[in-house]
Amino acid sequence: MNTQPLLRRRGVLALLGGTVLATGGLGSGRAFAAAVAARAGDAMLTVEFDTALNSRLVSNLSGRPIALTDFAPSETVTLADDRIIDSFPYAAQTREAVSDVHGSGVRHTVRGVSAEGLEKTFSLTFYDRYPGFPLVNVAWRHTRGEPLAIKSWRLGGHTLKASGGAGFWSWSGSTHADRRDWVQPVKDGFDQPNFMGMNDSDYGSGTPVADVWRPDAGIAVGHIELTPKLVSLPIVASPGGASVALEEARAVTLNPGETLRSLDAFVTAHTRDYYATLDAYRRVMADRGLAAPQAPEGSYEPIWCAWGYDRNFTVAEIEGTYAKVKDMGFKWAVLDDGWQTNEGDWALDPRKFRTEADMVAFAANIRKAGLKPKLWLAPLAVDPGSDLLHDHTDMLLLDENGAVQDVTWWNAFYLCPAYQPTIDYTQALIHKIIGEWGYEGLKLDGQHMNGVAPCHNPAHNHARPEES
Repeated sequence: MNTQPLLRRRGVLALLGGTVLATGGLGSGRAFAAAVAARAGDAMLTVEFDTALNSRLVSNLSGRPIALTDFAPSETVTLADDRIIDSFPYAAQTREAVSDVHGSGVRHTVRGVSAEGLEKTFSLTFYDRYPGFPLVNVAWRHTRGEPLAIKSWRLGGHTLKASGGAGFWSWSGSTHADRRDWVQPVKDGFDQPNFMGMNDSDYGSGTPVADVWRPDAGIAVGHIELTPKLVSLPIVASPGGASVALEEARAVTLNPGETLRSLDAFVTAHTRDYYATLDAYRRVMADRGLAAPQAPEGSYEPIWCAWGYDRNFTVAEIEGTYAKVKDMGFKWAVLDDGWQTNEGDWALDPRKFRTEADMVAFAANIRKAGLKPKLWLAPLAVDPGSDLLHDHTDMLLLDENGAVQDVTWWNAFYLCPAYQPTIDYTQALIHKIIGEWGYEGLKLDGQHMNGVAPCHNPAHNHARPEES
């Protein structure tokens, strides 16, 4: 599997280049593909297909149908020679009632076959609990001829049309070294791949959703798999509007009779901003077994952090601040970076805590002041020169060339989170902090924990590098 973002701006614009702008609420799409061959939808959203299985999104949210997008090749396959298969002449449509973890609904299946013999079967399931939020997937089956060498696939490629010159905004869940906002205006030239792998040494992954909107409506796409996937969710400004898609670089050769399947995903239309999309996504993932734990009340209480004293703090100056912290209404006090000798060993800095009894007493004094103690920690980071690195190089996360993965902020290296000795070491550390030193919470720091690169350390015997 490719671990780099797709280089797809040229491809996106090439696909969009065949689209003729519609006029009016339900104007024509491609000049040669205007006839509607199939429809699937509910009271909020209708997906229409033309005779080549190009699709468009028609919103019913305002009480009348409005074509948010033009007919375009929304689900495509790119071959190893960069040819794009995007036309699948309509063959059939089926419909069936379903009932599963998402509740009751209707599954629509639309099928077409390309000139190359690639059969596309597009499944859209509209659930009663999730109006306007169909769950979708695509199967491409090679039916005849020579093997097809495939480089990538694309799903949910739609361009939200401009309306009244008001412009567009976007939400994307990718992570970047420049720490850009998740919400950004989509201006001329905007082109963000939103790769869900590593976008820098220690920045990557995120929420696999891309959403664009204008003042009256928006569209979004994302995947609903239970494990992270190395996909891209590009948002691109184009002459016709603002585009979204879900793409995966997956090199595979299809022999006749074999099938390439997309990830399970969704497309949606909404009013206002991205909130409705993320709320529906959250609930769908909970249905599938991936739900956030119930946060205790203490999670919402105000926290004072001693980072204002930097790493070179003294115990006396921190403890001398508790009365004012308590007077201002804070409930927690955090001992931040600087209590330890280094990242990795997590041994006490003897200039501040000569013994573990000193650390136990420090946490107890926070409680005596009427506050709850919390300790700063940056898991999975190990510093050069640490005893842990010297004694346990086997814990390191290594790339395909055997090189370490940098954690830039602390000039540290990654430990592999999928390696059992790393897990055991981290669990023992947490047990000491909570169970022995008496802290009641942790401040977990580090952009490096949002995503981890694939691990190729041969000592770990990973079934696949992406386990990390």
